[in-house]
Amino acid sequence: MLNVEPQGAVDVVRLSGPLNHENADQLVETVQSGLAGGQPMVVLDMSDVPLMDSAALDALLDIHDWTLLKGGVVKLASLTPLCGDVLRVTGVGGHFQMYKDVKVAVGSFVQ
Repeated sequence: MLNVEPQGAVDVVRLSGPLNHENADQLVETVQSGLAGGQPMVVLDMSDVPLMDSAALDALLDIHDWTLLKGGVVKLASLTPLCGDVLRVTGVGGHFQMYKDVKVAVGSFVQ
């Protein structure tokens, strides 16, 4: 479900499978415990997430708030069309910078 890959100072979290009530807490815990050092710069690679539920939306907002409190930022990359629609319709997407792919998202941290 989750794989964390450092790319320089940015941590890329690759997700796979549906993001839902069964694993949303794991995502939050991974980001908060595994990436707790310093000012977090996180990219969530959503390319293999076919769908998400309300627990996933809550988890994304929790991660957003946590990184903001730490002086960092979380960005979303490679959203599938359905997940992109869910984020837009619910308004949750307005809290995130979204990028077409991971490379562009990671590169945006140096601009």
